[in-house]
Amino acid sequence: MAEEIIKSFEEADSDVFGDILYEGRKKKDVKVGLLTCGYFEYWRMYPENLKKNVSSDMERVRENFRKRFDNIVYSDLVDTLDGAESAGNMFASEDIDALIIAYGTYMPDFITLHVINKVKDIPVIFYSVQNSDFVDKVGNYEHSLRNSGVIGIAQITGTMRKMNRDYKVIVGSIDDERAYNKVETHIKAVKAIADIKEANIGVIGNVFRGMYDLELSKTFLKSTFDVNVIYIQASHLLAQWETVTDAEVDETAAKLLGRFKKRGVTDDDVKRACKLAIAMEKLAKKFRLDAMCFLDQHFVQKQTLTTARIGASLLMEYSDITVTCEGDLGGLVTMMLMKSISGIPALMGEWGEYDVENNASLIMGHGIGVPQLAASDDRVTLTRTPEEWGFDGAGLNYELILKPGPATVGHIIETVNGYKMIISPCESVDFPTLQYDELHALVKFKTPIKEYLEKVFENGVTHHSIVGLTDMSEVLKLVCEYLKVEVFYID
Repeated sequence: MAEEIIKSFEEADSDVFGDILYEGRKKKDVKVGLLTCGYFEYWRMYPENLKKNVSSDMERVRENFRKRFDNIVYSDLVDTLDGAESAGNMFASEDIDALIIAYGTYMPDFITLHVINKVKDIPVIFYSVQNSDFVDKVGNYEHSLRNSGVIGIAQITGTMRKMNRDYKVIVGSIDDERAYNKVETHIKAVKAIADIKEANIGVIGNVFRGMYDLELSKTFLKSTFDVNVIYIQASHLLAQWETVTDAEVDETAAKLLGRFKKRGVTDDDVKRACKLAIAMEKLAKKFRLDAMCFLDQHFVQKQTLTTARIGASLLMEYSDITVTCEGDLGGLVTMMLMKSISGIPALMGEWGEYDVENNASLIMGHGIGVPQLAASDDRVTLTRTPEEWGFDGAGLNYELILKPGPATVGHIIETVNGYKMIISPCESVDFPTLQYDELHALVKFKTPIKEYLEKVFENGVTHHSIVGLTDMSEVLKLVCEYLKVEVFYID
């Protein structure tokens, strides 16, 4: 029996390719390491209670972190260089993704560095911790040693800065919710970065003609965000289109028609859009895609007599795949990060009209979003695709407005110096659904809206805008810090 010849995904007939992992990418379950420290020299000075009390303090720190992170490994109290050797080896073998370091007393920098050097190139977060938020008015020197971690933090951070090593610092007491919440924010950022690492982004088509603001280099995307951009011929999508059965189409269409009201579209419009949606899903599975960017204007629309809007939405709702259009890879990576942080697919839109009364900007969707962005299913309508690019039929789209609540506007932008991200915390306004045959949002900012838009455009953003539910601004800022991406923050 002849040995199977392995081919590239572009020409292979089977589902095994030489240039795509057969099992696909597996997201890493981010693991946090916690190093707790005390200084061996102090135990002999106050032998009765000091080590016992410091050990108790650090156990409370461990317990507080155990409540917040499922995947955490922690050291015993490290007080010697031998202890640092054991802890460092353990963290290295556990392949941790971030290291939190809490000092129960002062600790010489060389002992801590021994651990850090075992797990290089991961985020390091120093937690400068003390018993309470107040200086004890009847405290003694032994008590001060129990709270002397601040001296060690000052020393190790000074050393790290001289060595040009990256780190973060959080200051708080043992049961300080603010401090633990800040650590959680850091770990969310680490997880978001891990979640997009080595993601396969399938690009069908190209950047829409003349949209130079969206043009990005896949080399620099790989270098900064570690995503894989895979260009896929439209013929692959059309080949999947030919395999879709009437039974598959009828089942998908029945679910949509049974769930949402419709306006201005026929059942045939719904079925054609569902057929393309199923073809997009099959393509994503075949090539093990984690995300997709398509251009359906002109060619794909004329070949299928429909639009890819509903296909994109269904992929995001049911397949955990993030989708954008018109070649917007910066927006796509932004949406992937937002999905990791909030757990909710974001809305891809375009800057629209401003509203002085609400101090808000309208974000006009481009058909990329999920029904869960609306307040309820009865606020969602199946409508035509409002832009027609040379095909017979109405296409299919969701019409909805983003439900009210905290939100974030963002987008990754290419500059002459590298990447920059606009990050804007905002509020989605309770507003009537507009008859736009389109997804949309009205988002309110603190800065006066005309001034806001002036500053945004002066900073050279793209005409696309990503809106995610919940305030993710602090996590996104940390993502940018860890990836060394410039931040343009405006609220």
